[in-house]
Amino acid sequence: MSADCVLQTKALTKRFRQVTALDRLNLELHAGEVLALLGSNGSGKSTTFRLLLNIYQPTDGEAFLLGQPSRKLNGRDFDKVSYVSEGQKLPLWMTVRGFLDFCAGFYQEWDAGMCQRLVESFGLHEGQKLKFLSRGQRMKAALASVLPSRPKILLLDEPFSGLDVETRAQVSHLLRTLAQEHSLAIVLTTHDVEEVEPVATRVAILSRGELKLDEPLANYLGRHRLLQLEGASLESLPEELRALFRPMPNTPPPGWYFTDRNEPALQERLQASMSEGARASLLPMNLRQILTAHSLPVV
Repeated sequence: MSADCVLQTKALTKRFRQVTALDRLNLELHAGEVLALLGSNGSGKSTTFRLLLNIYQPTDGEAFLLGQPSRKLNGRDFDKVSYVSEGQKLPLWMTVRGFLDFCAGFYQEWDAGMCQRLVESFGLHEGQKLKFLSRGQRMKAALASVLPSRPKILLLDEPFSGLDVETRAQVSHLLRTLAQEHSLAIVLTTHDVEEVEPVATRVAILSRGELKLDEPLANYLGRHRLLQLEGASLESLPEELRALFRPMPNTPPPGWYFTDRNEPALQERLQASMSEGARASLLPMNLRQILTAHSLPVV
């Protein structure tokens, strides 16, 4: 394990009687990385979080946080591990200021200046009771209750759910800044795939407990292209080019295909194979299009 590796799983497995919720998961996360852990309901995302946080014990394999086996983490270790979830329960009778002051007492190190900056930038009113905050404001308060502890790893379960567009952009910018400037490692789960691209550096996809993908996000996006043919058909292409493309699901024919092998000079090779008046266009694909093309549901 390298010095900047803050999270590692080795063949991490969790079975509930005859059901395998997580099957031999191998992951690594380094300081400054933002990993989007995607998958549909029941894919194993929540189980992974609970194993990392020592809520569940693994059936097989092991997880490590900050170089320590997760099952042996103590209170001091958890000073540097933070968790915020969509449905996190807050003491609704408390005011924002009372809640944040209460949380500060749990940490050996607490950046009061950062806490105040978050309160101001999030537009939270310190004297307002948590029960009167909107769903988005409660998520902001939850983030403000953990980030001033200066964690080394942050686990976020559906952080964008229920947030308005402006707040989503604000939270994305904050997470990206903390990762880049403070080397905070972040794992986030979300069904809002559109929110992944602005903040994540890596994407991992779980399906029925198995890891189907773990790749730098820029690489994953960069090697996929959408092919639009005008005045030509896939069958008219040379065999070596035709073999690179598959039909794009849920797009009206004719002429839409995708590839996950965006080879150098592919556009020039395609156009050179076109008959007069025909055209081939290679277009970038966003993450949702790619997941749809590979039939990898995340909802």
